[in-house]
Amino acid sequence: MAVKESPNKVPRKFRNLGKSFTEHLQGESNYFFMPFPKNLSFVGKDKDEHVILVIRTHWIIYTRYLGIILLILIITSVTSSILNAPENPSLLISMWTISILTCSSIAVYGFIRWFYNVNIITDQRVIDLDFTSALSHTSSEARLERIEDVTHKQIGILSNVFDIGTLYIQTAGAKAEIEFDNIPKPREVQDILYDLLESKQKGEI
Repeated sequence: MAVKESPNKVPRKFRNLGKSFTEHLQGESNYFFMPFPKNLSFVGKDKDEHVILVIRTHWIIYTRYLGIILLILIITSVTSSILNAPENPSLLISMWTISILTCSSIAVYGFIRWFYNVNIITDQRVIDLDFTSALSHTSSEARLERIEDVTHKQIGILSNVFDIGTLYIQTAGAKAEIEFDNIPKPREVQDILYDLLESKQKGEI
């Protein structure tokens, strides 16, 4: 029986970068931690540049939006009961329409923030894209050769249980520090970057 090839298999170009590098990038791929995504492009991407890893904020961070939605629904239900809204169809419909529209807006906002807040690591640079609102976003990047140090921080029970942390990338550029906030597997991402920096210094990539 033929063995199915893993869709996350490390490309040949990067297989000589060390066992730890390949092991970190051969695990299960998901929307929060995507090794070697196919057909991914971004503004300014060089023709020969390879995207190694795409990281999004861990899903647990966005459960607060779910909590707010549930709270709004509970408040609407309790308020409608107190005001005896079922006996006043117009009031009942108005209350639930406003509630559902508010909840939908919160859900869409949370999804957009998650989807567009992206951290990218390539064989040439690191990129931090932050979406703050429909009309505001920031982008920071640093070439690998300008990275001076990489550290990570995990604080609290939640961070350790779900393996969430913030990665701090010290650079020699105008923006002295780039942060990957609340990402999954911060220690693994730190190791991946160290392997890339070492290979860059040796001229292997």
